[in-house]
Amino acid sequence: MNEREYWKHLEFRVCRELAGMSENHLRFRWCDGFIPQQYQLEAPSPCITGRVWICDGQKQEEWEFTLLLRPPVGSPSEIDWSSLLPAENESHWMTVDLALKRIEIQPSASVAGPR
Repeated sequence: MNEREYWKHLEFRVCRELAGMSENHLRFRWCDGFIPQQYQLEAPSPCITGRVWICDGQKQEEWEFTLLLRPPVGSPSEIDWSSLLPAENESHWMTVDLALKRIEIQPSASVAGPR
């Protein structure tokens, strides 16, 4: 999987994760795309940050996102993109902050089982 494919797959994976959450205020939200902006690969906690469209019914809002990576990461071309996509039976890899309008995605925090 290349980077472009990854962001599209992540969009749909986030939609399915939100739909499966127990909290009604999250369950009916969905994702309409990621816009990666900053690649902080040399940081002590490497990550990619940017904007993400989060929707609640017909209302769309531009939120912030952070994708946490496992070190070391030298360049985007060295990233194993497929390893960053949580499996369908995994949860606890995404944190949603409604007040700050941001999501944090930490694939390494994925655990098998219910949300």
